Amino acid sequence: MKIKLTFMTRIILTLSLSVFLFNCQSKEQDREGISSLIINNILNGGVDRNKSLVIMEVADLGGSYTGNCFDTFQLNGGNIGPTSYFNTPPGGAGGLLNTNIKKYNVSTSSCTDLGFASGTNFGSTSQRPNPNDGFTFRMYTCDPNNNPCSRSAISASGF
Repeated sequence: MKIKLTFMTRIILTLSLSVFLFNCQSKEQDREGISSLIINNILNGGVDRNKSLVIMEVADLGGSYTGNCFDTFQLNGGNIGPTSYFNTPPGGAGGLLNTNIKKYNVSTSSCTDLGFASGTNFGSTSQRPNPNDGFTFRMYTCDPNNNPCSRSAISASGF
């Protein structure tokens, strides 16, 4: 019985130490984990036929929206689908962050096909979760004042 108790004590101490070390990681290490999550999603998922990630938010009571669209996802120079990023917390946690005011969704259409202007607020490297990794994407925006969101973009987000 004493041998079993000692063995159990070692297991409990090892688990406790592991949990403690895991919770003491810096925020920088957590940001680097985004690439790992994306790689894991790629390896465990099927072929991604989606081309973009659309995020829309209600701008006012008059039915106007503001939105972002992300496409051209690349990891270390190779093209990947948006679903891998969509399934991470920064990308919308697989739609778990959807509310009646803000919606996250993937689309089989590209951002330009959804009516986002190609030259409006274009971004890629500045929008990376971690500037040191090779994960990049392009960002397009729409808003009621400069570039109104198209009906197809609003529908693609889930509104």
